[in-house]
Amino acid sequence: MTESAAARKWKVGLTTYLVAIAFCNLVLVVQTVPKLRNGYQDFVLYYAAGKNVRAGHLQLLYNLADQFRTQLTFANAPIRHGALPFNHPPFEALVFVPLTLLRFWPAYLVWTGLNLAMLAAVVILLRRYPAIRSVHPLLSALALLAFFPLINALLQGQDVIFFLLAAVMALVCLERRADVAAGMWLGAGLYRPHFAIPLMLLLAVRRWRVLLGFVPVGLVLFVISVVMMGWGGPATYVRFVFLVERLKVGNFGPQVIPNVRGIVGMALANFPKPVIGATILVLSIVIFAVAARRIARGKDSLVYCFCLATLTTILVCFHSLSYDLTLLIPVIFFFLGTSLDGQKKIGWAKALLLFILFLTPMYVYLNFATGEFFCFGFVILWMYGRLLATPEPAVEPA
Repeated sequence: MTESAAARKWKVGLTTYLVAIAFCNLVLVVQTVPKLRNGYQDFVLYYAAGKNVRAGHLQLLYNLADQFRTQLTFANAPIRHGALPFNHPPFEALVFVPLTLLRFWPAYLVWTGLNLAMLAAVVILLRRYPAIRSVHPLLSALALLAFFPLINALLQGQDVIFFLLAAVMALVCLERRADVAAGMWLGAGLYRPHFAIPLMLLLAVRRWRVLLGFVPVGLVLFVISVVMMGWGGPATYVRFVFLVERLKVGNFGPQVIPNVRGIVGMALANFPKPVIGATILVLSIVIFAVAARRIARGKDSLVYCFCLATLTTILVCFHSLSYDLTLLIPVIFFFLGTSLDGQKKIGWAKALLLFILFLTPMYVYLNFATGEFFCFGFVILWMYGRLLATPEPAVEPA
């Protein structure tokens, strides 16, 4: 069947738009890189944690003043007057210990190289699926270059790309009926428990044996944390997370969280905290339950269920920032694949959604100019609704 003229026009327009946005991101990268040598990026908090562990100063991991003193030994960012808090489980700091054998800038470059390698692996694995494979490799590359959250994650030296790789590996294992292995990969993402646990629960609705891999890995990581810091280590970590949230150290608080917590927290800012908390809880349960019910039916493809579980996880998790939306890459590829079918008419709603998802000026404005990135939570809700509206079964062509 031949491709329609409207479909060809859509592809040309989309490609042109992505090229323009990718160029904008390139300009941002060129402007930002010189500052990174001085430690303006988030990689500072991981490197400092690795240095403290390597020096045997485990008690410094969750002390803001001590963290800041460690960070000042290698970072010189005059705009920063306090620590970038290491609000991650103790065991994650072990990953960065080898990088501290290098000076800060070379260590950051090595970490960025590892992130790029993991990103390449993610793309290769996702192209196994027909709906995603239908996207031309050049267009896939442009989509990555044009997606600001990914560019921001790479510049900041964040750890979210490994979580993305672990989640996609879990998807591949589920496809091969290796459910326990899928659970183990998801368990490897427990350094971000607010993402790993809801994602695991949603996928376990479809394949309960995921729990048989997830729980043992979680126990091993818990034991590692206890060995590092004693029995009080995990509790110290949890208390520190809430301390950082309460003190609003760095980019924390509902105003920057693009999900249910951010939207409700800002909309009901003048209401008592119990009312806000109850509203967030109820809405999160409803969103989670609706997605779980669709996944549990077992009629849809695994890649569809994975995309729905990812969107749901972002919507109901406790905390996320702009670079965490890197986890949307499989969902974006899925939307692109289903919108580039030459025989289907592209609706204005899907075109507008894709336009917004790649709109770098909007990310910059909400993230840096106003600090009200919670607004992007409405876009996530929109994506969630569109996926739920997909007729059953949502199966890619063979």
